[in-house]
Amino acid sequence: MCGQGKRGSQSRRLRAVVALFLAAVLLSSLAGCSPISAVKGWLDPQSNQAVATLTPKIKPPTIHEAGKLAIGVNLGMAPFASKTATGYEGFDIELGKTLAKHLGLEPVFVAVTPDTMVEALDSNKVDIALSASVDTTGVVVAQSYYQDTQVLFAQSGEASRVAATPQLPKTALQAGSAVESMLKGSMSSSDASGTLQLYPTLSEAIQAVEKKQAVAVAGDYSILRYAQLGGVKIDFVRPLSTENPDRGVAIRADNLELMRVMKPLMVQLDETGALASIMRTWIGDDQLAAAMD
Repeated sequence: MCGQGKRGSQSRRLRAVVALFLAAVLLSSLAGCSPISAVKGWLDPQSNQAVATLTPKIKPPTIHEAGKLAIGVNLGMAPFASKTATGYEGFDIELGKTLAKHLGLEPVFVAVTPDTMVEALDSNKVDIALSASVDTTGVVVAQSYYQDTQVLFAQSGEASRVAATPQLPKTALQAGSAVESMLKGSMSSSDASGTLQLYPTLSEAIQAVEKKQAVAVAGDYSILRYAQLGGVKIDFVRPLSTENPDRGVAIRADNLELMRVMKPLMVQLDETGALASIMRTWIGDDQLAAAMD
């Protein structure tokens, strides 16, 4: 179990990252693919010690550049990957470092979006892409490592009351999101207009609850839970959907050798608890899994 000092440090880091996330990350739009730069003197995610010697276990043409693993990450997807005042942080950043370490490679992170990911893989700008939907056409997902779903969080102190009420309270959500379509499909147009408050981004919807302009907020569990851990005063109420889109490691469809290496490595990280350990750092205990048991 982590000590109090480490836990406090993680809490302060989460609050700082979430503040930036709420202010800017989800508002940013990343067009195309841009290299973030190789990690200089990168650290072992487990020991926090500099990795001095790398012995590559794979080489071109399995990877594009000898000694390096080019990793596509979506920097608009906190807590999976985001830009902070000190660099780049998130679950996918730590996972990418861990994968590279096991393969004896230096991790190089490349900014991609869902729209540019396939092209980045096909053109060898990246060797793998993280947090890729298993439904993405044109790629193979070596292994899924997270399932998200649409959930409801409410102002702290209001969660029990909201949970006991079948009808939704005044709820903030992102316009054009999956949860908007789902909720509007289950409500009359008059009920929807009186209940749902739409905002350009989920960060603005979260801020509306903080400002008490709405009682609840609906959206991806991972993002809302991350905001809660960062100090936003919201509490989990209930899942809104049982459909959990898988996120995983995407590889170019014809790169069979990288698939052969990556799939058992991801299984190993899962079975040893490494994936769960990284996830707890960024999302904490899984309230969603407990609620759906």
